[in-house]
Amino acid sequence: MTIQLKGALRFYWVFLLAFLLLSCDYYDGRLEVINNGNHAIAVETFLDSIAIHSEIKKDPYYVSNQILPNESKRLIELGSTKGWSSRINRSYNHKLNLFVFKIDSLKTYGIDSLLRMGHYNKYMLSEGEMDKINWKIVVE
Repeated sequence: MTIQLKGALRFYWVFLLAFLLLSCDYYDGRLEVINNGNHAIAVETFLDSIAIHSEIKKDPYYVSNQILPNESKRLIELGSTKGWSSRINRSYNHKLNLFVFKIDSLKTYGIDSLLRMGHYNKYMLSEGEMDKINWKIVVE
């Protein structure tokens, strides 16, 4: 075997290994929010039962990711196939803290004002409670 062929084979194996390692994105898509209400909604999760400013996204994000009436959306948590479990364990109250906002209100007042005024619904559920409802939260 020539030196060039050995070098090419070594490069091929290193490239293949790097590709396989980098292409293994793990995420947890268990959490599903089902909108059974009459209004389009936006949702956000926080590590506390009160909103943490550093976790708040800009208004256009919430509008573009709204959940229309009679539709559902799976929320993704990156990191592993147990990403939501990890987020619950990292939260201050060891619960999933899901905040629900009406899109019409969000467009009128903005996310910061809605949080300040308390115009949202909040779901605080432990991992055991989430398991019992099969990781599906129904918003009426």
